Amino acid sequence: MHVFLVLDYGTLENTPVPDGPQRNPSASATHDRSPMRVGVLCASLLAGSQIHLAMPKRETAQSSANLTLSAKYVALAADPRMTQEVKLSSAVSLLEGLAAHPSGIPAAIDADDQLRKRLLAVVQKLVPELETPAEASQRILYNALELPAARIAVDLDVFGQLARSADTPLTTEELTRGSGKAPDAKLLARVLRYLASFGFVREVGAGRWAASHLGDNLCGTGQSAGVCHMVDNCFAAFVALPAFLRRHAYRAPAAADASTDTAFALGNGLAPDAGSFFAWLRARPEHARSFNVFMGAHRTGVRSWLDDGGGRVVAAIARALAAVAAADPAPVAFVDIGGGVGHQCKALRKRAPHLQGRIVLEDLEEVVASAELEDGIEALGIDFLKEQPIKGKRRIVLLPERSPQLTDPTFPRRADWPDADARAILGHVRDAMGASSLLLVDELVLPDRGAHRWEAQLDLAMLAMLNAEARTEAAWRRLLADAGLAVVDLVFYEEDAREAVIVARKAA
Repeated sequence: MHVFLVLDYGTLENTPVPDGPQRNPSASATHDRSPMRVGVLCASLLAGSQIHLAMPKRETAQSSANLTLSAKYVALAADPRMTQEVKLSSAVSLLEGLAAHPSGIPAAIDADDQLRKRLLAVVQKLVPELETPAEASQRILYNALELPAARIAVDLDVFGQLARSADTPLTTEELTRGSGKAPDAKLLARVLRYLASFGFVREVGAGRWAASHLGDNLCGTGQSAGVCHMVDNCFAAFVALPAFLRRHAYRAPAAADASTDTAFALGNGLAPDAGSFFAWLRARPEHARSFNVFMGAHRTGVRSWLDDGGGRVVAAIARALAAVAAADPAPVAFVDIGGGVGHQCKALRKRAPHLQGRIVLEDLEEVVASAELEDGIEALGIDFLKEQPIKGKRRIVLLPERSPQLTDPTFPRRADWPDADARAILGHVRDAMGASSLLLVDELVLPDRGAHRWEAQLDLAMLAMLNAEARTEAAWRRLLADAGLAVVDLVFYEEDAREAVIVARKAA
């Protein structure tokens, strides 16, 4: 890598240049802080780079020639403490420049996702390390306001209005009129001021606002539904979690009450017989719509179990079918249990058209009735809390759905159930399996240590909402073994998010 610094001639005064001509050879090699030295040391932040100094044309041919200096020489010529100070200052200046002009972020960062994630991770990790106690308190104690403020913005279509206005800023009054809800302009300005302080919108003038990258990320239908879901459906449970745990002496509720005795129920003041979070949703269509739209959209563009690279999962399905093809000319190849409108079934048919056998979508009657299925895919209305209707003699392959899309929330992920309920659900599946059947569990599989914040926050969210958990590999193996199932393979298709398919058979 090469760095070019175009310097004014005056910056060469009193600055020693190793292995090259100097304008003032008699100048002392003091540790001055001239602009030229600072510039060179800034550039030396890039380890191993070559630094080219371009002199103004008005100088002699010798002094106007490009000087190539190795960064290590410059570092040797300076006081180590000053070098470190200037390097840190240069790094901060670089980040300040990127933050002030995000459109100038190098395309190489966007093109290299791993580089982008490294930069994001290091910036996030530095925040708590740099804060004073007062700064940490300000961030932690008031950050509960961020999502509610974003919820207000979604309700008033602030993000959408600014995104549609492109590069044209909108005034507070224009956003008020465009919201369709006639909010008080002064009140909206207070919310916008708060949002701007966190980067949800940009304040480009007095009472003038523009879209930001963060706001654009939240203005999509699925993302907006996620904001509504978290605030309207989940916040009360999160706030009640400490009191709930204290009430239970920091132990899990009795198995019989685990689905209804939750922090969610406590936060919402629900009676013991009011049912689970999913029963609560069924009585609130608008809340259920936010949940379903968010669940249907939040994995858009994300890798799935069909993207496992070597195709190990599809190959396992093919081998299981081949083992029984002679005995059953029309085997069931794939049963998507709680599969919503059938997106996994359609994805499998598209990704592996060579697979022979029937594909069956299972969910509630009212859900599968709205599914738009392709030829070769059947729909069957069931309740998976009861007996599985497709039995092992048909040599089925089962996929308990990881993320139901646009489905009635009665059928959540397997992790959304406490162990006792999960064992019962898996028991119905086990009883339906034959000797060649496979069970595919599409789920998060957490590491034993060093879990990513996405995994850790989902685990606590499921605790608050459902007394459920995001399980480690060891926990999954124990749960499946308790249900009479044996793990035969574990395929991670999204390593960063620890998303995997657990392949299991009926235990001998």
